[in-house]
Amino acid sequence: MPDEEIVRRLRKIRKNGRNDWPVEAMWNTFIASYVFNHRSVNDLLRELSRNSQLRQICGLKPRFFKQADGRYKMYIVPSEAAYSRFLANLVKCEKEMEEAFDGLVDYMYEKLEGFGEDLAGDGKAIESYARTNGKKKSVKKGDRRRDEEANWGVKKYTESVNGKGEKVVKKTSWFGYRLHLIVDARYELPIAYKVTKASNSEKIEMLKIWKDLNCKRPRVVRRAKEFLADKGYDYTDLIKWLEKYEISPIIDIKNHWGKGDKTKQYRDTDLTYTYDGKVYWTDEKGKEIKLNYAGYDKQTESLRYKFPPQIEDKRIFRIKIEEDRRVFTPVARDSMKWKREYKKRTSVERENGRIDRDYGFERHTIRGQKKMTMYVTMGFLVQLSMAKGKIEQNIKERLSALVA
Repeated sequence: MPDEEIVRRLRKIRKNGRNDWPVEAMWNTFIASYVFNHRSVNDLLRELSRNSQLRQICGLKPRFFKQADGRYKMYIVPSEAAYSRFLANLVKCEKEMEEAFDGLVDYMYEKLEGFGEDLAGDGKAIESYARTNGKKKSVKKGDRRRDEEANWGVKKYTESVNGKGEKVVKKTSWFGYRLHLIVDARYELPIAYKVTKASNSEKIEMLKIWKDLNCKRPRVVRRAKEFLADKGYDYTDLIKWLEKYEISPIIDIKNHWGKGDKTKQYRDTDLTYTYDGKVYWTDEKGKEIKLNYAGYDKQTESLRYKFPPQIEDKRIFRIKIEEDRRVFTPVARDSMKWKREYKKRTSVERENGRIDRDYGFERHTIRGQKKMTMYVTMGFLVQLSMAKGKIEQNIKERLSALVA
């Protein structure tokens, strides 16, 4: 892990303060908490208390403190209060941790073939380990049991369709934060992320991430060929921005038409289309014939369609993608390529699963947005560092797994 600047910053923050437990040793124990799946500071300290080998690897040495009666007492691990002070200092190292993350991602761009070409994005709910911001006057502002930076988020899922043809929608809510994440779809390693309040819009924050990448890390935008996301990111501004930089938006679509609209006419032609990009030709009797996708014409920015093989008609029809940028994208929604590429989106879902299972966010004790961001960043630093270690041993499989 390229952590030299993080350790240097921690030393600077401590300055002439107490140095009972060296910064390097404390930092090593925090790394170990991720590697060995310790869910809380107490879990980590208990493990360090009983595991002399782990203490030795991390660099912890016994400390002797003189008591009021003149006798000395030996401590083999930091106290919970000492560790809390260390974590408070680490929160101030946000810049250095971000730089270490960017450095590890750059390493992946150099060492892994095709890294960064196909990217997948998603948002993830992370609950706060805190009371909600209630309105009770008895609860004072600054109460450490509360989280004054978090808020409520809501997400809707379409579970099924009932007998009447109506969608059955499930709504879930949580108090805390939302992680906005972009991963490489092939290697399932993180490339960019942002932690916000739970109520922040997924699609708007994702567009901000892309714009920020274009300013600070243009290499990511230049290398990207496709961006895969679910229908929560069906957003015209995001699609247009991606297409501007020649990144194909493989993004599922919501039915944004009225209930009575099944098809719309394409300009003054015999062509009609559905909200999800299926194209039909209507004959003089009003019969609709579904057309097959025949490729994208980049020069005219239009999708080409033709009759199915059983119909002896060689005409080619073109539909300009400017007609509706949500319905018509350079990779047609009604094509085998779109369906094949969209399946890669499951990579970001698996990474979200690792965040819960391997990084410990399924059961944590974190309050506050800065602290939450620090813990998320640390998880990604450990994951990328372990991937780097595997690459240096010429291992290219299961790079995203938190196993040696």
